[in-house]
Amino acid sequence: MSVKSILFLLGISLIWGSQFFFVDKVIASVQPVSLAAIKAIVGAVTLALIYGLMSKKSQGQQTTTPRPKKNLGILFLTIALFEAVIPFFLIGWGQQRVSSSIASIIMGTIPIFTLLILFILRISRLRMLHFLSIGIGFAGILIMILPTLTIDFGNQSLWGMAALIGASLSFALSLVLLEKLPPMSSVLAMRNVLLIASVILIPLSFIAENPLSIRPTLVELISLLILGVFHAGIVYMMYNTLIRQSGAAFAALTNYIVPVIGVILGTLLLGDQINSNTWFALIIILVSLLLGSMASKNKPSTEPQ
Repeated sequence: MSVKSILFLLGISLIWGSQFFFVDKVIASVQPVSLAAIKAIVGAVTLALIYGLMSKKSQGQQTTTPRPKKNLGILFLTIALFEAVIPFFLIGWGQQRVSSSIASIIMGTIPIFTLLILFILRISRLRMLHFLSIGIGFAGILIMILPTLTIDFGNQSLWGMAALIGASLSFALSLVLLEKLPPMSSVLAMRNVLLIASVILIPLSFIAENPLSIRPTLVELISLLILGVFHAGIVYMMYNTLIRQSGAAFAALTNYIVPVIGVILGTLLLGDQINSNTWFALIIILVSLLLGSMASKNKPSTEPQ
């Protein structure tokens, strides 16, 4: 575990932990599909500019570009769906129904789903501590959800939580898929992912919503730019780099800090009301992530290169 990997881990955690605050600022005016499309477009443009600057700096140096694999286009499309299209929409839709604090806690379960997927797909062997982490993590989710679990299908809070759990699972799947990409620039890889996501989301936003009617205030416009540039662009470049350096299981641990940052911003700046049940659930989930971190740290690497 290098110092660079730890710094990337902390940086990604800080950026993603704050995304729920900025989503909360715009979600009343910008519908979920349009929000997802804006994030993908701004993120793609950001990474395209960064890649252009990097290419200019490397001019005059002889470089060889590896030949793309036959199924690379399908892999990029699949990653785009699970990394940007599905979760971007589900986070926006879910946060219309639950607070930013609860959203950040639920999204903190990504490492739990990642470990489970790695085990189910037989990509990585888990130790007893991993299984304990997964079990405690799901117990934390249940503790948070059970009070709202009724037979009332109109319970918007419950549907919002379900959407965010779906986003968490989607991110976990994309984490595993990102490891399958061939050696290439992290900026280029995530630019391609966000471009594909934009191609999908732009027409969907016009079909499902009316994005041209959006009239954002200055605060909302700044929030949208931050969400696109940092939370969809730069952070994905950092995330892809971290996965290549340390593997999907370690990269997923960024979410160890995400719930804490999300709850702090939600309670202090947005006035979210967190009941004792939710605080208890947060502590349980953080304990599960700590156990997962300990297991990954003490375990010999079995991740595919």
